[in-house]
Amino acid sequence: MSILRRLLATEQRIVSGGQWLSDKPADSSAGVQLNQQNATSIGALYAAVKLYADTVASLPVGAFIRDGGVRRPVTRPLWLENPIPANPNYTGFQMRHAIVSSLLLDGNAFILFLTDRLGDVVETRVLDPQKVDIKVDAAGTPIYTVTTGDGAFSVGPDQMIHIPLFATAGTMRGMSPVEHHRTTLGLASATQLYAAKFYENGAAPSAVIKVPGELTQDVADSLRASFSRRHEGVEKMHKIAVLTGGADFQQMSAKISDMQLVETMHWGVESIARIYGVPLHLLQYPGGNTSYSSVEVISIEWLRLGLGPLIARIEAGLQRLIVGNTTFVKFNIDGLLRPTTKERYDAYAVALNNGFLSLDEIRSLEDRPPLPVGGNEFWKPLNIGTVGKEPGA
Repeated sequence: MSILRRLLATEQRIVSGGQWLSDKPADSSAGVQLNQQNATSIGALYAAVKLYADTVASLPVGAFIRDGGVRRPVTRPLWLENPIPANPNYTGFQMRHAIVSSLLLDGNAFILFLTDRLGDVVETRVLDPQKVDIKVDAAGTPIYTVTTGDGAFSVGPDQMIHIPLFATAGTMRGMSPVEHHRTTLGLASATQLYAAKFYENGAAPSAVIKVPGELTQDVADSLRASFSRRHEGVEKMHKIAVLTGGADFQQMSAKISDMQLVETMHWGVESIARIYGVPLHLLQYPGGNTSYSSVEVISIEWLRLGLGPLIARIEAGLQRLIVGNTTFVKFNIDGLLRPTTKERYDAYAVALNNGFLSLDEIRSLEDRPPLPVGGNEFWKPLNIGTVGKEPGA
């Protein structure tokens, strides 16, 4: 029976009151206690959450205003760089990292913000989502109760931003991926623990020496030590052994392939990649016969279908922190789609020769200063004109 089947069978026994690998309560998944705090001990889940959090937190982000269909930058809010003025070591990177981590583990991100008398945001704090409770008053307004070490306090939506990852109709709180997929993640954790315990508590000897008759403890220890002294170690391996007195040497080993342990662990990685929508090669998983071109296409799909919607949720939530009806927060993902130098320069040439970009605009994309003169001119091909008109007309 494969390990996967053993784990599934074990989980059924747990439901009926049995225990496995743990003395924890019977409601634990696959016999291991799994929650949002220890779920990241599963390697693939930690890698998936870290990949999203690091990627989003490292993206350039700014504040903009839309004026006549044109997006223009506005003064960068201080909270984007220093969310908590009293703690200059807490950066905007850490704030965005905490938002994504909360979303992917709890399914919710709660951001408490404080404003000054002019309505400008002066401080933002990402709260532990497990310490925030949501209730709705008679008017339908959500009330957020935050539990702290000193007690609890309640605030309304005028001081709290709530970003759910996946919420069904009629519910305020988003579903936690860890809680919702407890069985799948529990099996992955149990498999990981099973493998560790197998090597930690394995009592199978690598080989035995059979000797007819009874041996005293001293003779057995001497025979074992003598054989080990002559044949253990890299320099002594493969030497010819000579056994006397009717002794017989028998090799013993446990094959991992017989246990299907590797296949079961791979199944866990694939399941976590499916839950979080991460391509397998980004989790350092051997993707089979995946070619370089297909890996490139899959990575672009992840940016559009996996990372893109997540960023859109965060942008929609943070937009409330910018004063004005036409102002908004925007992440720049162009850097993730940045091609090679040759491909980039070829694209610039097409844009320049067709009047889409000027030389100064191209230079700004490459972080270069504008030209002294002529950098703002737009070119167009001389052999192209309006249909029905003579060239130059």
